[in-house]
Amino acid sequence: MVITSVKFLIFVAISLIVYFKLPTRFQWVLLLADSLFFYFINTKATTFLYLIVAVLVTYGAALSFEKTKSGTKKKLVLIFAILVNAGILAILKYTNLLVGTVNFFTKEDTLKIVHWIAPLAISFYTLQLLSYLCDCYWGSLRPEKNPLKLLLFTMYFPLMVSGPISRYRDLGKKLFEEHRFDYDRVTAGLRRFAWGMAKKVVVADRLSIPIDHMFHNPDVYKGAWVWLAVLSYSMQLYFDFSGCMDMIMGISECFGITLVENFKAPFFSSTLKEFWQRWHATLGQWLNDYILYPLMKTKPLSKLTVKCKERFGKGGRKYASYPALFVLWSAMGLWHGDSWKYICGEGWWYFLVIIIGMTFEDVFAKWKKALHIKNDHPLWRAFQMARTYVFFSIGMLFFRADSLPVSFTLIKNSFMRADNYAAFVSLRSDGPWEEFGTYIGLLTVVVFIVLQTVVDYRIYHRLPVQELVTKKPLIIRWALYIGLVFAIAALGAYGQSSFIYFGF
Repeated sequence: MVITSVKFLIFVAISLIVYFKLPTRFQWVLLLADSLFFYFINTKATTFLYLIVAVLVTYGAALSFEKTKSGTKKKLVLIFAILVNAGILAILKYTNLLVGTVNFFTKEDTLKIVHWIAPLAISFYTLQLLSYLCDCYWGSLRPEKNPLKLLLFTMYFPLMVSGPISRYRDLGKKLFEEHRFDYDRVTAGLRRFAWGMAKKVVVADRLSIPIDHMFHNPDVYKGAWVWLAVLSYSMQLYFDFSGCMDMIMGISECFGITLVENFKAPFFSSTLKEFWQRWHATLGQWLNDYILYPLMKTKPLSKLTVKCKERFGKGGRKYASYPALFVLWSAMGLWHGDSWKYICGEGWWYFLVIIIGMTFEDVFAKWKKALHIKNDHPLWRAFQMARTYVFFSIGMLFFRADSLPVSFTLIKNSFMRADNYAAFVSLRSDGPWEEFGTYIGLLTVVVFIVLQTVVDYRIYHRLPVQELVTKKPLIIRWALYIGLVFAIAALGAYGQSSFIYFGF
């Protein structure tokens, strides 16, 4: 049941009616029932066993932390619970990475590809359970006594689409609080849902038509065409992923439950480091809190920090962080998929760009001073944003390519001379241009990109977004609502693809 479908809208509408008619103490039970229904209708029922095992082990381990005084025993329980959760994820999602790697080095099919079906959103809910475990172990969170409530936190149905990765300390209370019908809150949620749906079906799915065609024909599209496909794909992914976030956050808001923001105007970022604090922000923060910071506190890296400070002064701490950052970015790449293209593109490429920026930070500062460049100058800000967009898009090339060798082929092709005539003919004659909507489709995409830029500008500068609509006169507001619904119904490129991150 795709969340852009009429079936999903009917499902949510019925749920909302029942939800606000129920005694408030039973509302969370309905949310659990909805989540179970959504789970079973979108995946194989047998995969529920993996989710139940993960939840029960996590539940038992967290309760034992309160009862056990022995630090050694608590640590052993934590390690066991982490191994169970991470082990289920690793076996179901990454076995083929091992298979492919072994077969590559042996030059033959030594191991066979497996076809195991993983639970819906396993990458998202596993990180949620691991954060819950660690927080309970560290004593910053009291364990949940009701296993069904922990189950709801794990599989709350809006989160089963594409996140965001939530913490129990943020989401737990919200799920079980009393929620009474609030007209303003429900309408705000519906507005955000509609805007997210427009971003998905009108822009992302429309862009996917020519982009897929160009990526599937690397022998035809070279030079500037490769760069056009790669840079456009970053925009497609943004409208797809952030559109999904708008939709699920809007739906959750209707139930009275506010989720943590996952996108914070990333394309206004001046550096790649800032970008990843604004793009899929919950994943980046999770990696910082549960990988980077704990690693930096280990004895080897603590000693390395001291030595680097002695050798390089106060700035030496950043050099000591490089090993931990390498682990973090390797985990970032691995989280995205079971292929070396993710580790190289989503992990190591961004690690390389970031540590180069950190290493030569003082040198770049001197160059800026010598050239009399001011940080707040509009041209310099535009250059920083464009540079960050290009660096991010190169990583996304690996994400979109069919394999790691294809990624390197595309990079090579991007520096080759393009046959503009052949590429143009292919785009026109093979159908993508017509299916895209020709110049009307192009105008539609441009208009929505401009509108999203206005929204992101306000988000970046921490200005209220809803006021763009709610402060308008009644007749203008309803004209905007009708126009948005018309755009979704008439201009949506339906049937192109599900959400790119759906099923992670």
